[in-house]
Amino acid sequence: MIPETMQLRKPVQSSNLGLNEMLNSDSIFLKSAGEPTTSGNGSTALSTVAENIIWLWNAKENASDILHQLRTRALLAAEGWLPSPVASAVFGMIPGTVSAAKADEAKFKDAEGKRNMLAMSEGPIGCIAWHPHRSLIAIAHRATDTVFIYDMASDTWCCNVLQNTYMQGITCMAWQPNCGYTLAVGCTTGVCLWNIIPSANAQPSAEPLSAPSLGTMQFSSWMTLMAFPPLRDQHRHPARLSSTERTVFCRTSASVSSLAFSPSGQWLVTGHQSHGHLTVWDVSLGTATPLKRSGSTSSSATLQVGISPDGRYLVSTHANGHLRLWETESWSSRVWSDLPAAGSQFAWSPDSRSLFFAVAGASAIYALALFKPAPSLDAEITIASSFEPHATATLDSEEGSERIRVGGAVKSLAMDPKGQRLVVGFDDDSASSDISLLAVYLVSTEALFRAGSSNCALMPLGYVRGPNWGKQRPRGPEGPADLAEGQEKPSKKKRVRLGLPVPSWIGFAPNFGPGALLTVAWANGK
Repeated sequence: MIPETMQLRKPVQSSNLGLNEMLNSDSIFLKSAGEPTTSGNGSTALSTVAENIIWLWNAKENASDILHQLRTRALLAAEGWLPSPVASAVFGMIPGTVSAAKADEAKFKDAEGKRNMLAMSEGPIGCIAWHPHRSLIAIAHRATDTVFIYDMASDTWCCNVLQNTYMQGITCMAWQPNCGYTLAVGCTTGVCLWNIIPSANAQPSAEPLSAPSLGTMQFSSWMTLMAFPPLRDQHRHPARLSSTERTVFCRTSASVSSLAFSPSGQWLVTGHQSHGHLTVWDVSLGTATPLKRSGSTSSSATLQVGISPDGRYLVSTHANGHLRLWETESWSSRVWSDLPAAGSQFAWSPDSRSLFFAVAGASAIYALALFKPAPSLDAEITIASSFEPHATATLDSEEGSERIRVGGAVKSLAMDPKGQRLVVGFDDDSASSDISLLAVYLVSTEALFRAGSSNCALMPLGYVRGPNWGKQRPRGPEGPADLAEGQEKPSKKKRVRLGLPVPSWIGFAPNFGPGALLTVAWANGK
């Protein structure tokens, strides 16, 4: 269950900074040239000249701060002479004014309301990220833009939470491989790279080669914002934001829609919400290199990016329906533009030779097979399986043989680390399908490389049921009083089980010794 701290929070009223608070006693603007800072009894002409030279040097080094304070003072003085409606219209878009602060507060409340509505419709959990080497799960709360960490080794929630002013609109997360506890969070402002350091007095683990458990101790953390292109000037100085001041960041060309680390953890690839270009980050240096192959408009925005397990290939899907395959040696690419819709989800096989993916609104599962070793782009896309909506019988019904309807448009895919099972989640596109069930397939990637055998790559195994499944009665008329005159009572075999929580995220733990561990986030917060 999600802890009580992950419940929806009400926005806190913020206070605006007054002129006296903005220009305090330490402000350069309040100091005058030639004003001595020590007692005048022992001052000499030489010390006065030295103080003036030091003041002029500080003024030169802090010229931008002086101009900013002068501008803010002039704007506040001009704003005070105008009526409130006129001041809001004139100064509402100028940073540093009271009208701009009120406008930011209104934007914040509007964004908070949208996040709460999205959390109520799709669930409080936005996304989940498994640590590649530890039994740690990072969970992003959709409404509060907060990241919680759960430690399965100690079966406890970590005391610390990750939250920052710049971390708004979380879309994706990933732990950096081979780098201890470093978490990359994609959001509206770019990538928030969190470095987590366990406390010095941490209890050693029972295993000699294991790191201490984060769930049983406090830890310190700091965040580095990586944005390309960089944010505007007024958003590049966190020290100028007070603890009660909140800024709503709108979507820009730096807003991240998806991200993925290389297997070595040396570089990070990000896709963006407003254009189709990709950005390759050198994590240690913090430098960015854009890959400008797709369109520069929002119609070609990047939906998903994924790196193969060997790190030699990269796949990106875009809103215009294009799927692009990259090889990471020279960063050449090949694009497929004849797909029926935009690709939504994909899963790499462990040998990096094949890729399963789905497109929006379609019930088919596609497969991309690579016929030659890297860096060759010789590949082919085929339909591996199709899961049309159909009715199936249940075996544990108390009333006999009850039939439910499953299937439809594929929403999410997840493959276990050994490449033996593929779990499929369905989209809520039909009022008669029970999308609380997940379909499980047996995977045979070798069939993709045999002529005429691509349809045998996926074999159905069964279904995974969600919480409270079987505890609710099917919808529909239950007695003669609910039936219209002349209407026959429906057969039990035509009933449909609906109203159950739907999965919002599915994925496998990358490192689980006993076997395959499937993680499912449900819309009810479980």
